[in-house]
Amino acid sequence: MTTGDLANAPLREPSTTAGRPVRRCVLYLGGYDPVAPEKFFARQARELGHFRTTWDVEATPTPARPSPDGHVWRTEIETRGDGWTVETDFRLLAWDDLVKGDFARPIWQRIPLSLGLLADFLVSGTIFRYFLAAWRFGLYFVAPFFFSLLFVIAAGMAAALVLRIDHPLAPWLAPIVGVLVYVGLMRWPGNRWFVSHLLDARVFMGEYMRGGRPDMEARVDRFAREIVTVAAEPGLDELLIIGHSQGSVFALEALERALSLDPEITRRDLPISVMTVGSCVLQLGLHPAAKQLRARVQRLQAEDGVDWLEFQTLTDVVNFYRTDPARLMRLEPSPDRVFPHVLNVRIREMLQPTDYSRIRNSLFRVHYQFVMGNTRRYFYDFFQICCGPMVLRERFSLAEKPAARNHTEA
Repeated sequence: MTTGDLANAPLREPSTTAGRPVRRCVLYLGGYDPVAPEKFFARQARELGHFRTTWDVEATPTPARPSPDGHVWRTEIETRGDGWTVETDFRLLAWDDLVKGDFARPIWQRIPLSLGLLADFLVSGTIFRYFLAAWRFGLYFVAPFFFSLLFVIAAGMAAALVLRIDHPLAPWLAPIVGVLVYVGLMRWPGNRWFVSHLLDARVFMGEYMRGGRPDMEARVDRFAREIVTVAAEPGLDELLIIGHSQGSVFALEALERALSLDPEITRRDLPISVMTVGSCVLQLGLHPAAKQLRARVQRLQAEDGVDWLEFQTLTDVVNFYRTDPARLMRLEPSPDRVFPHVLNVRIREMLQPTDYSRIRNSLFRVHYQFVMGNTRRYFYDFFQICCGPMVLRERFSLAEKPAARNHTEA
């Protein structure tokens, strides 16, 4: 089946379910985002409306509710189409509280942390590897440092102007004015350009890579236990772990840790797939110090019961377009296994022309389209994947057509 066929084909019921509802559990890991779970599920409910309209289906979610520790939020979505029913157990693996904690740090802590991170990634050559692999991501990575430098220059110019004033207090006032100008620019236009947000995200991932985030280590372990619990539930037709943006790293790591807790989860005749979108796996994977991440992904590659699908697009600067993450991380290839399956998609084709025109110049809105509702039928559709009747490997013909495992859309 070609990508065009997938876009226009009606949703159908796979023969493997023998007429009963398809049961799927989706574990979703978002990126470095302070959005609370309540707002996440409000957005999901809105986007489900696009799914209903685009594919002429019924999709009814239950109210989202948290686990006792608040780290996993859950809703059930029942979807009905022409002759089929799907029951989706959708679970948000939340870590927004850690992001908010970073946002609360004072600026005098954030500046040296971001400068240290920049020095690390420069000296290690990682930033240069970004530009060689995907120059758009390279520009995206250095952008907040560039804007911060511009703000420093503007603050320095403001301080210099104060020093030119013939007044005995000028030498005392100059540094104060410089600091105030820098702080003001970081708030506006800095907040509008997400400068502090992006700097914090860079620092967070760098700290995690070097073992400096025990809070996130504990959270990923918690997510791994959730995977083990779900995999033991009877009657599931698919377990799907989705990582968006920085969440792509933690999706892979959580599954590998789950395998360490219970090596039998891939031997229960349950299709298990990891889907990474707007992926930042190579943000860490290209750093020489990310040995643990590469070792964990290598272990997943050795598990025949696990598929990894990576969706990439030119329009989203956050991902590494037209790259093979395993090859760039120099993992040992398997002669009879494709890992990951890289599929290139077009954001433009997911949306009606007016909808695409509205978002095309919004970097983060384009980035989030991977996990929002389409307004146009297309072979990649987040809610079809989560709520449609076909398991991921069947939807993209991974099992049936080994020779055509890497779909591309120019």
